[in-house]
Amino acid sequence: KKKKMNNMRSIKILIALLMAGSLSLSAQEKESMYFTARVEGTIETVEPMLRSELEKEKFAVITEIDMAKTLKEKIDADIMPYKILGVCNAKFAYKAMQAEENIGVFLPCKMILKQVDKDTVEVVSVNPVTMMKMIGNEDLDGTADEVGIKLEMVINRLADR
Repeated sequence: KKKKMNNMRSIKILIALLMAGSLSLSAQEKESMYFTARVEGTIETVEPMLRSELEKEKFAVITEIDMAKTLKEKIDADIMPYKILGVCNAKFAYKAMQAEENIGVFLPCKMILKQVDKDTVEVVSVNPVTMMKMIGNEDLDGTADEVGIKLEMVINRLADR
């Protein structure tokens, strides 16, 4: 019975991932998928502020992708500076893994820094509440709520700088 339930969870996660990539979302739904703030500066000046705010909530950057550099190297495309950061609060990651064995497809939480003009960076964080609801495992709801509150606080503090 447990194996059947795990298979059902796996199927739900697969469906959620497929739906996330293929559905057209309304503006309101897109808004609930992430938190965002525009901050004066460049990626070089805003990223240390973001990392500092993340540390206050016990998050660490564990992955980092420089999309501008990668796209330039791979396909000779020039884009404004754009970084994807994978952020993790180990305590919450552990709790989520205890509740859902396949949660790793959603970890770490993603944040992006994108230069929108020479003096402005947009910082965007995934909303884990929306992502976890797609899985349909109520055991994740409390953890997702806590992580969502913390990431939203990080974004709000950046916006207030």
